[in-house]
Amino acid sequence: MSVAIKYEITGSVESGYVLFKTYEQIGRNKLACFQRLVGGLIEPVVYINGAALLMNENALNDGLVAWRVPPELESIVPEHFRVQEHKVLVGPVILVADDGEDFSGFHTREIADNVLR
Repeated sequence: MSVAIKYEITGSVESGYVLFKTYEQIGRNKLACFQRLVGGLIEPVVYINGAALLMNENALNDGLVAWRVPPELESIVPEHFRVQEHKVLVGPVILVADDGEDFSGFHTREIADNVLR
């Protein structure tokens, strides 16, 4: 088994929103796992050294909630994701390993965390 880092905002206008960071297990059918985690077809947000940040390609059309990028993702999210003064993403996103040919999960949580340093 391998692991991806998932960022997802939950809540409502009435109760408030909370951004959760979780470590998700990736099974043998990687594509199905990635699509389940983002809630639809995957689309790369950005490629970074040995990793990629993926989101749901229909997140805006599906009416998913936009959220401010946390400090640990600020340096990797592209500038064209900026709205007014803040970078934003929409819907759940996952950080996965990228070997240049294929996406996969990271072998350990520590490797995943080190990508963001």
